[in-house]
Amino acid sequence: MFAAILFCGAIATVFTACSKDDDDNNTTPTPEAQKNTAKTASAWYEVNMGEDVLEVFDVEVTTISPSFGESTKKLTKTSYSFADRDCAIKDPGSLVFAMSVKVTPKAGFTPDASKTYNLGLGSDFAYYVVNEKEEPLVGHQGVGPVSFSALNVPGDKLAERVERFAESWSLALQKVEVYKTYYVLNGTRVDF
Repeated sequence: MFAAILFCGAIATVFTACSKDDDDNNTTPTPEAQKNTAKTASAWYEVNMGEDVLEVFDVEVTTISPSFGESTKKLTKTSYSFADRDCAIKDPGSLVFAMSVKVTPKAGFTPDASKTYNLGLGSDFAYYVVNEKEEPLVGHQGVGPVSFSALNVPGDKLAERVERFAESWSLALQKVEVYKTYYVLNGTRVDF
């Protein structure tokens, strides 16, 4: 009787070891899955402006990045650049990169009628995503520095244009969310 129990136990062990379920537990992604799966993402944030912009305007840049969180900076120099590179994408979840620029007329500023103001402002938000094989999946990658149209505005004509400049140079929030198999740019989903 004891021998029969041992024999049945041995047979059950053999059948368990040969189960088809073991064949389906392969965790190595196929080459096609690797090609369409994001591994890392990077983003660059940049603002450049004419030498007199900060005399006339307050310029604030808000950035969101996985490594550094959300930050708002009031600019004190005519150029600003920031990057968050090679952030790993985990599943489930996403990486969020975003940027906005707010330009407002400086309180109490009165133009000097005898001066010509060197103005103009350009901004760029660039991103780049690579797959498991380090190949590019998607990207809008700036080739900095960001250029802008320089404007030389006579002081006696500046007051009437200040509000229009502030409005046209401000950048609404630009946002990209990167997931393993797709990304969402300003609310629009795109699969890799």
